[in-house]
Amino acid sequence: MMKILAFVGTNADFSYNRLLLRFMKKHFKQMADIEIYEVGKLPPFSVDTPLSEQTEIWKLKQKVKEADGLVFSTPEYDHGIPAVLKSAIEWLSYKTKVLSEKPAMIVGVAYGRQASARSQVQMRQILISPDCNTNLIPGSEVLIGNVRDTFAKDGRLVDQEAIDNLEKCFEHFIEYIQIFKNTDREGLDMAIKQPTISDAYINFPTGRLTLKEVQQIFSTIPFEVDLIDSTDHFAWFSDKPNREHVRNTASLGETVQECHPPMAVPAVMSIINSFREGKKDVVTRPLWMNGHRSLIQYYALRDINGHYLGTIEFTGSVEYILNLFENGAWSKDATTGASKSTNDSAPEEEEPAVDASTGASENSDDSDDEENTPVAADERPAEETDATTGASETGSVDAEDDTADASTGASENDD
Repeated sequence: MMKILAFVGTNADFSYNRLLLRFMKKHFKQMADIEIYEVGKLPPFSVDTPLSEQTEIWKLKQKVKEADGLVFSTPEYDHGIPAVLKSAIEWLSYKTKVLSEKPAMIVGVAYGRQASARSQVQMRQILISPDCNTNLIPGSEVLIGNVRDTFAKDGRLVDQEAIDNLEKCFEHFIEYIQIFKNTDREGLDMAIKQPTISDAYINFPTGRLTLKEVQQIFSTIPFEVDLIDSTDHFAWFSDKPNREHVRNTASLGETVQECHPPMAVPAVMSIINSFREGKKDVVTRPLWMNGHRSLIQYYALRDINGHYLGTIEFTGSVEYILNLFENGAWSKDATTGASKSTNDSAPEEEEPAVDASTGASENSDDSDDEENTPVAADERPAEETDATTGASETGSVDAEDDTADASTGASENDD
């Protein structure tokens, strides 16, 4: 089923354009899954808005990427679109290509006989501008005027002529989206079946692989791989099924700031900068993701001369490995078959060691106080962690905190 993101083009508490989208969501539920988005929840557009205040904007961009098509419902204010709608579009077009080639449709409701004709003309000019570059459906105008007569008191669209026109236009829009989906699918199928140079191969010091083999290796290995290039742009991701981190080709070419949640950016950039400056080569983060234990490892990608080429991110579930360990898979010595918990001969009983400073045996417990009783490792509650930032729900990631040894996970401050 098509996934449509529909924008309410006003922040008014009551809006007939909102009622129209609600009607469309219910009326076309067999044709598309329509999600209604309120642009009023976004901050006013400003290039000076701190990254920490752009979380809602980042979430909206992800919704746009995932949508098959966009519907903009606009009223008409002074022969133009509302400022809040223009602000939302600016957030989606400034230094980002999230709208580029995305199928789009405009609808509008207004009180007068001409409905929102002038604002829709302005909206068309905006959506086909170079920075937006949407695939705006030609024609198929939905202009609903005299709203007091076309809508019932309960919010339903009751004018049959308006309903018929809306059905015709929306059906055309779904067909229009399908054209682009088929084109994208054909290109993807071709890339899978036949890489750019299908008969080429790559020579490695340890052998050679065809391009098709390389492609299928990345799709088969049990962890996913992402690449941020040397200019901090998202360059590539492996096409692994059922990824922990869902990626979208619409994100390719975006900066680290654009393709990560704002709260995660300082921590990610701290890792990348430590690689670029040669301070580190690997950072490991054990996390809870999608309800299971996972491991993310960042590696500095360098050429043979040590020059920084980018950052590789490996992500995968470690539940299978941990379950093997917990079920005793490593309890026997692979070379001898002997259990590691047994010895060939029992050692002679030794006198308990005595602490010279206190005279107390190291094996004795001088206190029955429960506070001095250590908690077993498996009795400690696992702390849920934010998969996008590595932050604990009870704490936060400090972008400048480099105390954790990436290779061991041990704190450098531990004694």
